[in-house]
Amino acid sequence: MKNKSVEILERALAREREARKLAEKILEEKSLELFEVTNKLKDTNEELKELIRQKTSELKGVFENIIDAYVVIDLNGNVLKMNDAATVMFGYENQESAINLLDLLHEEDYEYTIQAFKKLLEEGSFTKYKSRILTKKNELKILEVNCSVIYNDSGKPVAAQGIARDVTKEIALNELLEEQKDQLNIIIDNSPIGISLSKQNSRGLLLANKSLCKMLGYTEKEFQNMQVQDITHPDDVEISRLNLEKLFKGEVDNFLLEKRYIKKNGDVLWAKTTVTAVRNSKQEIKFQVATIEDITNERLAKEQLIESENRLSSLILNLDSGVLLEDENRKIILTNKKFCELFSIPAAPAVLKGQDCSDSAEQAKNLFEDPEKFVSRIKELIEEKKVVLGDELKMEDGKILERDYIPIFLNNKYKGHLWTYKDVTLRRKYRKSLEAQKQKYSSIIANMHLGLIEVDNEDQVLLANQSFLKMTGYTEEELVGKKLKNILLDEDTRKIIKNKINERKQGKSDSYELEIRDKYGKKQYWLVSGAPNFGISGKITGTIGIILDITNIKNLEIQKENLLKRLKQSNEELQEYAHIVSHDLKSPLRSISALTSWLKEDYGSVLEGDGVKNINLIEATLEKMDRLISDILSYSSINKDQSVVEDVNVGEVVNHIKSLIFIPPHVEVIVDEKLPVIRADKTRIQQLFQNLISNAVNYIDKEKGKVEIKHAEEKDGYIFSIQDNGVGIPKEYHQKIFNIFQSIGNHKDSTGIGLSIVKKIVDMYDGKIWLESKQGTGTTFFIKFKK
Repeated sequence: MKNKSVEILERALAREREARKLAEKILEEKSLELFEVTNKLKDTNEELKELIRQKTSELKGVFENIIDAYVVIDLNGNVLKMNDAATVMFGYENQESAINLLDLLHEEDYEYTIQAFKKLLEEGSFTKYKSRILTKKNELKILEVNCSVIYNDSGKPVAAQGIARDVTKEIALNELLEEQKDQLNIIIDNSPIGISLSKQNSRGLLLANKSLCKMLGYTEKEFQNMQVQDITHPDDVEISRLNLEKLFKGEVDNFLLEKRYIKKNGDVLWAKTTVTAVRNSKQEIKFQVATIEDITNERLAKEQLIESENRLSSLILNLDSGVLLEDENRKIILTNKKFCELFSIPAAPAVLKGQDCSDSAEQAKNLFEDPEKFVSRIKELIEEKKVVLGDELKMEDGKILERDYIPIFLNNKYKGHLWTYKDVTLRRKYRKSLEAQKQKYSSIIANMHLGLIEVDNEDQVLLANQSFLKMTGYTEEELVGKKLKNILLDEDTRKIIKNKINERKQGKSDSYELEIRDKYGKKQYWLVSGAPNFGISGKITGTIGIILDITNIKNLEIQKENLLKRLKQSNEELQEYAHIVSHDLKSPLRSISALTSWLKEDYGSVLEGDGVKNINLIEATLEKMDRLISDILSYSSINKDQSVVEDVNVGEVVNHIKSLIFIPPHVEVIVDEKLPVIRADKTRIQQLFQNLISNAVNYIDKEKGKVEIKHAEEKDGYIFSIQDNGVGIPKEYHQKIFNIFQSIGNHKDSTGIGLSIVKKIVDMYDGKIWLESKQGTGTTFFIKFKK
């Protein structure tokens, strides 16, 4: 709606310009005719005088009815005559006291107008002169004036006439249009999505934003000679053509498709492309706007997901365990060869997909020793929808199956379940053969003070002594035959046990710590010594573990670790907070700095001396605030753990600082030539000396300043001194100045943090800092570092 109003105003202004031009032309023509007739009057008769009166009347009519302001002034700017449009524009009536146009000028345009008037007198006419005036009501208006000089009979300038047009609104409208154009360009240029503008039958793109150029590798100039269709992947050309055809026929106003583009470097880019037609009042397509969003990564991820699903399906089909995956309606989604083999199903897994399993338990129940229990148990598991692992099933042919049931939920909505069946017949037989041998050791094992546990290769408990039962709170009946990981261990600890079981199968023995929960949910820490258990044939049949309860020791360690972690976290959070605050504070400072720079650039000639001075004060304050934030960040980032220890030549560091900082001509900085090499972080040492030397230089109030950097070597360390002949520091501030935001005086470069940084760096190296000072004489800072 806003753009439509602007278009209407533009058309109205255009018509008004044409009318004014026509009026100006008429006025010029009539003025010329009057001039010619007047010259002829000297030698003509009364008939010619009548003609002059007629032409004068016509000119008066033009003068009175012209829509623009018409003014005649003398050479001093006094108004001799003006039409109604002029009286409305200036807010004055002809009958009022004398009006001088120079008095109406904006004070900043006065000199410019005087020069323009001189040029008018020299050249005889002046066009498109613009100036600001203040009306009687003190309204500011911008006028565009076309004017000419009026000469007497002897050719001498006696007055000036001009047509003035109020262009205030026109200029405001143009500025609004430019602002809207700039805003639109900013949006388009900074859009993360590629944007193009094209026209039917036009060879190249009218517009291609930065994202599109970056996305496809072409420059905006290259796009001016090519269409996006030119770089469409050959396999997607036809579908693009069909959609464009529908657009041009008016069947659709826009379309969306995923297609491929060939980038300039030859790579293929997948993009979600939306094309929209911009139609005129006749519903004819004026432009096409296309948005192109890079979805290459999403497409690759989708293809990888499909590939992963295919690999998973292939793996499941060839598993040694029978797998059956059903949806919420008990329709088969997936099964494998082993399942068909265990349940004597004479069909390929692919054939079973989609079949209803509601009656499958009834059909297969006769394969088991207790058919009715098999059926009822399946119904029970499906109704409860809880994970059940290790259900044992005995079949008529003597096989023993182990069954797992896992319900599947998506966003808390039941979507189906997974059955797995594993033949554990051989495992069970081995267990029975070993039980007889283990009985003779049961008495010894039962009375051990250390916990002892024996599990098979599948982590099922075969034996546990009394100490182990006492540790866990379980009875022997509750443990034997169950998987230990399902009883005592959480998910993370199960992974550890799984790895240990694999190591035992390889014949490895070791000791490790384990976190478990006993029958009552109490957390315990065990030191486990595990070794592989060999069967009669020499094959590894499981694991034997001896357990020592180290809960009390571990709890003390955990308390210590937690305290250290909290301390470390607090330090990290403090540093992170400082970085965030630094960034968040500097962002508005940069914006304010940019705005003040723009004000100086755009309005420096307009602002008076005080205005420029105030802007300079703002910039100086911004610089000080920026230094303060940087110093806070430096202070918070000082961390001994993150420092790099190296050999640091203190003399080189100090001389480098001399070349970095501003040292006034009246100040002499003297550096000991034999400053030692110390072990520290070079950046931190530079921070330390730069702060101290800068302070010494900044606070010198003598005509001839002097700063000396010396050192003295002791048995256990080095003592460095920075001495100046500055203002000195009162005794009551000798400790306060090392606190953050504490400073002496109001020096423009002081943030109150420099000495806090120095103190923190000294503390980081277990050093010591102190000072000696006398007001009016100077100050000496001493820093001691250990060797």
